[in-house]
Parts: sequence; C-alpha cells; structure tokens
Amino acid sequence: MKGIAIVAVSVLMVAILVLGISTAMAAKPQDAGTNNNDVIEMSNGFPSGPHFNLNIHGKKADFTCASTPGGGSVFVSEYGDSTIQYVSNKKSSVTELTVLDPCAGFDGDPAKVQLPREELGYYVFARILGKPNNSSNDGEPSSIILVPNPVLEVCNQAEGDVENEFGGYTDCDGALWALGLVTTQGVYKLVDQELVRFEDPDGKGKGKSKAIDITGLFTWTGWVVDASLDTSGPDGVPDGVIDEYDVPPEYDLAANGGNENGIIDPAELENWLYDMAALDPPLAELFDEVWVFDVADLVIQDQTITNDGTKLLQVRFYPVATTEFTPE
Repeated sequence: MKGIAIVAVSVLMVAILVLGISTAMAAKPQDAGTNNNDVIEMSNGFPSGPHFNLNIHGKKADFTCASTPGGGSVFVSEYGDSTIQYVSNKKSSVTELTVLDPCAGFDGDPAKVQLPREELGYYVFARILGKPNNSSNDGEPSSIILVPNPVLEVCNQAEGDVENEFGGYTDCDGALWALGLVTTQGVYKLVDQELVRFEDPDGKGKGKSKAIDITGLFTWTGWVVDASLDTSGPDGVPDGVIDEYDVPPEYDLAANGGNENGIIDPAELENWLYDMAALDPPLAELFDEVWVFDVADLVIQDQTITNDGTKLLQVRFYPVATTEFTPE
C-alpha cells in the first residue's frame, strides 16, 4: 500500500507508563539449558534476560530541559499530563533504543523515543523507583497513568525517497505521514492499569516497588487501510477519516449483508473493510493483537502520561524472539 491509514477505536484506555532510556542492552545471567519464552516473574517483578532499560523523570514546571538527542532519560512533568511518542521504523538500521527528544512538553513538543525494530516485538515491564510518597498530597501514593492514543501515525516506505529523521525513507509524496484515519474499531489489549508507589512500613528497600507487565499497552487490534479509501465525509469531500461516509451505498443492500435501513451502520462498514482486504492487491488489513509497531513500515504511537508526584520510573523492553526467562 502506498499511503495507508489507521482505523482505530475511540475507547478510553487507562494504563501505566514508565519511560526514559538506556542506549545499551542489559542482561541478567541465564540458567544453562533453559529456553522458555513464557514470562516468569522475578522477585522484583522483572523477568530475567537481555533487555533495554528506560527511565522517566518527573520534573517541576520550571525545569530547564535540553532537547539534545541521546542520553538515557526522558523528562516529564511531575504533576499533570505529558506526551511521549514511541517510534519504530522497519527500514532503519537503529539497533539501540534511542532518545530523539528527551523533553516532554518543556520545549513545546512531545518527547520522542525510537525503538529498534523487532518483528515479534518485546515483553515490556515497568516499576516506580525513587521517593515513594507524594509529599504535596499529604503522603498519598505517587502514581503514573498512561493512555495510549489509538490513532497511530503510519506510513509505508520506499528506498531512495525522502530521508526522514528516523533513519529511513518515506514515499508519502515527500511528507512524513500518510493520512492517520480513524473509525470506531481498534483497541489495545491493556485498557486499565496504573503504577502506584507508596511506603510499606514493614518493607525493605525503600523507594522501590515491584515491576508489573505492561506489554498490553503495545498490543493492538485494528484495521490498517489504504488512504485512497478516504473518498468522502459529512460535506461530501475526503476528511481524513475512514467512516461510514466512505462506504459505497450499495453496502446497505441485503445482497451485500446490509439491513436496507437507508444508512451505513458499523456492521456494514466492517463488511466493506473485509471486502477491501480481499482485493488483489488488498486495500485494507485487519491486525489481531499484534505488536503495535508491526502494522506499517514507519509507526508513531502517542502516549499521554498523567503523573501525580512520581519522580522516577523504569521500563524494560525484552525482545520476544531472543529472550529466555529464568527464575532468580
């Protein structure tokens, strides 16, 4: 597909996030003779195996953030909302997790993090570190919540076209993105999760909490659709959205699975998408619980981070294809 668009769902997705970055793989020792790709929880919540480390730091509003690429950290507001953009490029030669912009909002733009291409994706785990209590809220737990945006920015690419900032090329008429189109389909596997850190008076290792599995934040189900299918809108002209206005009226007919009520409903929209997927070449493709960055050559996923006093969080990415998980 030359220009493609995401068909995703407008569903509230509340989940946790932890972000910031390390540019080197870290590893724990492996037990000899094991080859188990099922995640086995460690005593600290993390599995064992090679992984990328990322760190996210909550900073006060007057924090001076240098937007220089590189380093091992991303900086977000200590209180309120910030945005981090995850990027993955199938045609990039990037082999390490890379911070493209460490500042989430302090310089007027989202933070940007590029993930190395992994066909099977990663297992992702996260935990809060640092001071556990939210001192501005009478000792209430500090927390962080992530809402992954179901609207993905995507583009398929061709060698020799316009080089972009993510180490690859785009064939989208010289622009970085094709249309990012939205309907009422598509969802992340993880839709309700939160990281919380509070003081356990009987616990050891103050300032640390147990890691939890957040892989579902990056596991997506939805349609990817050729941008040429955006043919109409409420005003009769293409509007950057794949919806019922783009479906030919004959899909309301019983012969095409319609209910002949004079309008295109969600079921008729889906029938049309399946027909577009059956063409040769296809103009649509349905993905079912895939690593979100596998849906196109170049993908950006926005994640809104709502922070309530968390100063330090950690996320680890374990490549699915090569990771062996063993108990500590």
